[in-house]
Amino acid sequence: NAEYGEEFVDMYQQIFSKGDAKSFASLTFKSFDRNGDGGVDFKEFICALYITSRGNVKQKLNWAFNLYDIDGNGNVSRDECLNIIRSIHTMMANKSETPEVIVEKIFKTLDKNADGVISKSEFVEGSSKNPLISSLLNVN
Repeated sequence: NAEYGEEFVDMYQQIFSKGDAKSFASLTFKSFDRNGDGGVDFKEFICALYITSRGNVKQKLNWAFNLYDIDGNGNVSRDECLNIIRSIHTMMANKSETPEVIVEKIFKTLDKNADGVISKSEFVEGSSKNPLISSLLNVN
């Protein structure tokens, strides 16, 4: 339901009023919508809210991986990572590094086999062991 998505985006825009939250809110809404029906039902919302606010590091990293894996193919490409980092960058008032620099750091650290994508295991294992990456991914 597009109406719910618009309300979700409006809510994010109010929270992050100094930047443009539309892109990140849309991507977050998609990650909350686990069954892909275009809406976020109560169960989906509560589960996502619990994981993002009270979940342990592994739960948060699994959720974050699903957010970054926009096409759902089980890997995060540079383009997907850049899309998310750009959306966070436009939403935040403090912009210390460019999205491209941040993505380079993430890939340099997490893409252990240098195949140009980050698998879920690389993402979770590498992020949980690296506080800098966890902070760049906003999963602390």
